[in-house]
Amino acid sequence: MLTYKREPLEDDEILALRKACKTFEEELIVNVLLETGMRVSELSNLTEDQISWQRGCITVTGKGNVRRVTPLSSTARFYLANHFKHNARIGLSPRLMQLRVKAVAGRTPIRKPVSPHVLRHTFAVCYLHRGGNARALQSILGHSSLVTTDIYLNYSGVRVIEDFNKIWEKDEDKEKNAQLTLFLN
Repeated sequence: MLTYKREPLEDDEILALRKACKTFEEELIVNVLLETGMRVSELSNLTEDQISWQRGCITVTGKGNVRRVTPLSSTARFYLANHFKHNARIGLSPRLMQLRVKAVAGRTPIRKPVSPHVLRHTFAVCYLHRGGNARALQSILGHSSLVTTDIYLNYSGVRVIEDFNKIWEKDEDKEKNAQLTLFLN
């Protein structure tokens, strides 16, 4: 039986998606989902009183009414602050947000399926790719088990190669420096 694996977006696809937004509403949805890893239902129900602007975090009530803290990036802060200047809540249904994400993706050259949940996967992969900790990611995503978080970590071929080169080249540089030191002494 074939199982569908959500493919996270690559950096160029993320940029294309952001550039394809035509309205502030589309920018809000795409950027906040990409920058927080929130579920579409969590963003839909978000109110300003869930945001601690001083601490830079959002208190999210996720699946099973479990509360967690999600960090607030400067990009997410920008969009949410501007939205909440004029609104008390997000006020968009999950279905409408799904349709907006699909519409934006349809204006890009991206050929893989794009949905709000793909943006959540993209957040998870980007977080780890930038050096984030898997346990912290588990907490950010609101997973009770690291096994669940692991499902989100299907790195693309490009990311695997980048990670390998980053780690491998660093070790090779250390080895070359050690050999050079021995040679010079």
